[in-house]
Amino acid sequence: MSNYQRNTSMVVCIFAVIIVGAIAVGALSYFGTNWFNWNLATTDFSFEAEVGATTGTVNLDIDLATGGILITFVDNASLLYDIDIEVQNTTLEIDGTPSVTFSSNTIRLDYTTAGVNITLGSGVNYTLDVDVSTGGINVNLLNGAHVGDIALTTVTGGISLVMTDDVVLLGNATFNLDTTTGGVSVVVDVPSGVGGSVECAVTTGSVDITAAGWTQITSNHYESSDYDTASQTLTVIIETTTGGISAIFT
Repeated sequence: MSNYQRNTSMVVCIFAVIIVGAIAVGALSYFGTNWFNWNLATTDFSFEAEVGATTGTVNLDIDLATGGILITFVDNASLLYDIDIEVQNTTLEIDGTPSVTFSSNTIRLDYTTAGVNITLGSGVNYTLDVDVSTGGINVNLLNGAHVGDIALTTVTGGISLVMTDDVVLLGNATFNLDTTTGGVSVVVDVPSGVGGSVECAVTTGSVDITAAGWTQITSNHYESSDYDTASQTLTVIIETTTGGISAIFT
């Protein structure tokens, strides 16, 4: 079994534990009082676009009040985005139908309560800016994804990020992962030739960093030996007020 397979198995277990509290809060917020009456009818919406003549960096900008977001990448140079949204019917009656727009190289979704599954392709470069008030964010950077800066934020909920070493980073990329109440789990296989840094901050909770061969700057800050000399760097900053952080870097 490869290091990536072992680490992925570990992160699944860790993430399942750290977001259990957020699931309880999110379930009540998502389903409301109708949850207890098993009124769970939902409607699915699908939005898809091809790269076409799009050039330059595309920003994925998501704002969700309550729910969960899964973002993954596929090796498909013609796909710009494929977004599936599941909304409870009672939410539709109150807030109307969700919409996804693409303008000025920004993919935009702003909605109240939903489950969102986002698939991005490999034909353009992306930056990610995702905010969820109550719920979880899960990002899988796989299949040669082309990404730059990433900002993932929750108020109450968990964040999980997995990255393989075939990802193409844009310049000196910075990943900011921030939650007020919840846990953060990160598994990153840094691409060859890229210097890496991870720095964590917790007010109430624990930090567990595994970064074999890296230099310990402080108890919650590690850097690869080439971070200051590499032509390209990845800087990961993880913060939570109340919760735990697990970070594995290879």
